[in-house]
Amino acid sequence: MSSEPQNKQKPENNVKDSFFQRIISAFTSKSDPEREKRKLLKQIEKTLKKQRVKFYNPRLNTVHPRLAQFFYEFYRVLGPAQNILIKAETSKSLQMLIIETSLTDDQVSIQEQLSEEAIRKRLANSADQKIVFEQIRTDIKNFFSDFDINRVNEIDSRYNNTLLLLDLIHFDYYFLLKKFDSAIPENDYLYKPHFEEIDAEYIADDLKDFLEIIPSFNASIDWNSIITMLNQYRGIEIISEKGWKKILTAIRQIQRTGIITMLVQLITKDPFYKPSPKVYRTKVVESYLEKLKTQTEITIQRIIQEKRTSKIGDLTNYLFGTASVVRLKNYSDKANIAFTKLLLGGFSYISPLNYLKAFLLDYVKKDIRELIDLLLIKGKWTSNLLSQQLSESYHQLLKISDEINEFDASLDEEEILGRKLKSVLVKTKRDRKAIGELRNLLKEINDMAKGMLNRSASNLITLGKALKTVLDDYQKPHAELIINWKEIGTYSDKDIKVFIVNIYKKIYTFLQLLKLT
Repeated sequence: MSSEPQNKQKPENNVKDSFFQRIISAFTSKSDPEREKRKLLKQIEKTLKKQRVKFYNPRLNTVHPRLAQFFYEFYRVLGPAQNILIKAETSKSLQMLIIETSLTDDQVSIQEQLSEEAIRKRLANSADQKIVFEQIRTDIKNFFSDFDINRVNEIDSRYNNTLLLLDLIHFDYYFLLKKFDSAIPENDYLYKPHFEEIDAEYIADDLKDFLEIIPSFNASIDWNSIITMLNQYRGIEIISEKGWKKILTAIRQIQRTGIITMLVQLITKDPFYKPSPKVYRTKVVESYLEKLKTQTEITIQRIIQEKRTSKIGDLTNYLFGTASVVRLKNYSDKANIAFTKLLLGGFSYISPLNYLKAFLLDYVKKDIRELIDLLLIKGKWTSNLLSQQLSESYHQLLKISDEINEFDASLDEEEILGRKLKSVLVKTKRDRKAIGELRNLLKEINDMAKGMLNRSASNLITLGKALKTVLDDYQKPHAELIINWKEIGTYSDKDIKVFIVNIYKKIYTFLQLLKLT
C-alpha cells in the first residue's frame, strides 16, 4: 500500500517539474544575449535578402563579385582624381579659393586694393600716408562687414563638404578591389577586372572605413559647384559630370537602404554596429579674415619701416656723408650677439647713440663751437638771457660728449661695468636665474644711454631755438638782440647768415634723425 500512493504521485511531480522548467526557460531565453544577437542578425539577413542587389552569401559568409563591381564604379570615376588632388585637404590655396569664389563684387574690389602693390601705388599717389592708412583700415572694416553669420556658415559648410568629398576621392578603392582580383593594376581604368567571391571578413575593415564617409555625405547639395571649384583649383577636369551622377545615385542607394551597414553587421556578427561618421567643423572664414587683416597690417608696417630706413639713410648721408655711422666700440651690435642668443633685447640705443657721438664730434666741437664762440665772445648782447641759454646748452652738449666716451669705455671687459656684464652673462650658462639679473643690468645700461640721448635732444632744441632767434635778429633792419653784427662779420671768413642757417639746418636734421631712431 505504501508503494501505491508513491506511484500515483510521480506524474504529478513530473508535471510540476516540467511547468517550472518552462518558466525558467522562458526567463533565461529572454536574458540570453547571444540568442538575442542571433535573432537580430536573422532579421538583418532577411532585410538584406529583400534588396535588389545581392552582395552577400550568409551561408558561406562570403561577398559576391557584384560588391567589387559596385566599388569599381567609384574607383573608375574617382580614382584619376586621387593623384591630382594629393594633399588638397591641407592646401591653404584651396581654402583661399573656396572663400574668394564666394566674395561679392564689392569685396573683390576691396581685396584688390589691399594687395601690397595696390597699397604702394596708393601711397605714391598721395601726399599724406596717414590718410591712406586710414582709408585702408576703413576698407578692411567694410570688407569684414559683408560677412554676416549666414554667409560665414555657408562658406564654412562648403569647405567642410569639400573635405568630405576629398575623403571619398582618397578612399583606398584599389586596396579593396585587389582582394577580389589580385591581378588588377593600379591606375589602369581600361583594365577589365575578373572579380572573385571572397571571404567577407577580408573586407570588413574596408567597409567600416567607407562608412565613416557616407553617413555625413549630403547628396542633395550643389556638388557640381564644388567640383567646378576643384577643377579651377587644379586647372583640369577632376571628375566627369556623367560619372559623378552615377556616384551620387550609388551614395543615395547606400544611405536609403543601409545595405553596407547591414553587410558589416552580418560579417562581424555584430547587429549593434553603427558607423562612426566623420564630421568636419572647420572655421575657415574666421582664420581667413584674421590673416587678411594681419597681412595688410604687416604690409603697412613694412612700408613704414622701408620709408623710415630710407629717410634715416638720407639724413645720415646728409649729415655724415655715409649711411653707416659707427663711432662706439663696446656699446655695439657685435656685443648684442650674445644677448640675442638668450632672447634678450641687448643694447637698445646703438644707432642713435652712434649718431649722437658723431654729431657731437663733427659739428658741436667744430662748426657749432666756432659759431658759439663768435656770437658769445665777439657779440654785444642787449640781454644776457638768450646768450646764457646758448652757452648753457652748448656746454651741456660738450659734457654729454665726454659722458658718452666714458660710458662706452666702461663697457670694456677690463672695466668694472664691462666685467660685471661679462660675469653675469657667463653665469647664465649654468644658472637660468641669472637671466633676470642680466636683464636688469641691461636695463640700467640702456637707461643711461637713453638719458644721454634725451638730454642731448633737449639741449639741441634749446640751441636751435636760440639760433633761430639770433637769425631773426640778424635779418632785422635794426638789430635789437646783438647790436654789432657788422663787427662780428669781420672776425669770420664766412657769411654770417649762411653760417647760422647751415648750423640750424644741421641741428634740425639731426633732431629728425634722433626722432626716427
